[in-house]
Amino acid sequence: MGMPLSLSDFQSFPKAELHRHIDGSVPLAVVQRLALQHGVTAVTLRDGRSISIADAAAFDAFYQIRATDSIPDLLARFDFVLSLMQTPDGIAEVFHACTQDCAAQNIWYVEWTMAPAYHTRAGLDYNTVIDSALRGMRSGWQACGVESKLILAIQREAAAGQKPEDARDPAGLALAGAALQHSSSRIAGLGLACDEFAFAPELYAPAFAKTLGSKLGRMPHAGEMGAQRAQNVRTAVTVLGATRIGHGIPVGADPQLIALLKQHGVALEANPLSNLQAGFISALEDLRLDELLRAGVCVSINSDDPALFRKDLADNFKAVFDLYDWGEQELVQFTKHALASAHLTAPQRAACVRSFSQKSGLMLA
Repeated sequence: MGMPLSLSDFQSFPKAELHRHIDGSVPLAVVQRLALQHGVTAVTLRDGRSISIADAAAFDAFYQIRATDSIPDLLARFDFVLSLMQTPDGIAEVFHACTQDCAAQNIWYVEWTMAPAYHTRAGLDYNTVIDSALRGMRSGWQACGVESKLILAIQREAAAGQKPEDARDPAGLALAGAALQHSSSRIAGLGLACDEFAFAPELYAPAFAKTLGSKLGRMPHAGEMGAQRAQNVRTAVTVLGATRIGHGIPVGADPQLIALLKQHGVALEANPLSNLQAGFISALEDLRLDELLRAGVCVSINSDDPALFRKDLADNFKAVFDLYDWGEQELVQFTKHALASAHLTAPQRAACVRSFSQKSGLMLA
């Protein structure tokens, strides 16, 4: 066993990330700046209390997720960021800033997860939301060189029409149609996110079925929360036709799920520290990442919502690698997994592998 890798080692290593929510990735300073630009001086909490944007300590405390948060509390933290992303320029500016933040973290390829219906409160349609996101991604790439793609996610609670903007597209069929009709090669696929406790994946089967046979990937969250996590992973693979699974917490401890993912060629996006901080696991060992590697599952490490959890991708690598005494060999392996399961054409993947190999000084092919 070689010398253990330091946090600085992970920070300096070129990384790829496949599971990163745009509304959970906006740096605190960017949120404060956007709020003031929109004339928002305070955030009102669910209990009626108000926090001034100018009160740095109080706003900092608000703008992070804790294990004690209920699902409504957790979603409320996202909701404030979403309120600042209801115009084309607001959406584009966030994507631009977050892309630059990836460059600062040495993340050179990223797939952003975005739920467009959350950005329609002021009347924007899906195409305008998507085009605005792509504009910010392009300008971010021009500014710093980070390659990015976009996963368009159906938000589960839309099935109950709990939010006015969601009731327009209760099963995600319109979103699947918008994704299929869009010409941009930066659209990676269709996702499924948010409240897994109440909304099982099979509710969204028609939307995912529309994408079968297309260029789009299918990247639903499954096995993140609730009592039916294992069954939801099975459903995501066998009913939704998943190409990747977001979270999949029970997979590592279930040989049948491991076999299912390998049989169908489905990759897994692990999110260690967000799962721990949100209280969905009691210890990092629960993910059985060592078992997944030994079993040959194509698993990547991701940060999920780094701004709100205050843990970036390097922090996730450091925590997991310290747990298992892993080193450079496993770092290369996880990087290969991320690039192998990224939604890239063969020429794009080859270019990414060359770029990452040059940046790291290691052979990643």
